[in-house]
Amino acid sequence: MNTRHRHDKASRQQGSLSVELALLLAFVLMPLLAGVVDFGQMLLAQAVVTRAAREGAMAASRNQDVDQIVALYMQNAGYDPAHTTVATLGDRTSGTPVTVRVGYDTTRMVIIPWQNISANLAQVVGSATERQM
Repeated sequence: MNTRHRHDKASRQQGSLSVELALLLAFVLMPLLAGVVDFGQMLLAQAVVTRAAREGAMAASRNQDVDQIVALYMQNAGYDPAHTTVATLGDRTSGTPVTVRVGYDTTRMVIIPWQNISANLAQVVGSATERQM
């Protein structure tokens, strides 16, 4: 009779362990994984936006259409140009520096709504400066 009581207790502990593991996966590990994926996506977006700003600055230094060059670069990188903002700063005269700032709205590409946590995480921004030719 005593062995049966011990077996029931072990079975209940096994079931309890399964429930604890399921809760751990659902409430700790899945949000952690989602955060890692979001961080990777935002890091990649930052690199793409910075490179697009460099391409835009090179285009501005040659008196080319900056908006078109940046939009084409973003599209070729797999990002939607409609969510991209481009600003060109500086005189476009020979010998003066021209700065291009590119921003990309990341609210549509992440799993966790980071913009509710910090407004700075709603957009990635890159800038580059070149001397006008």
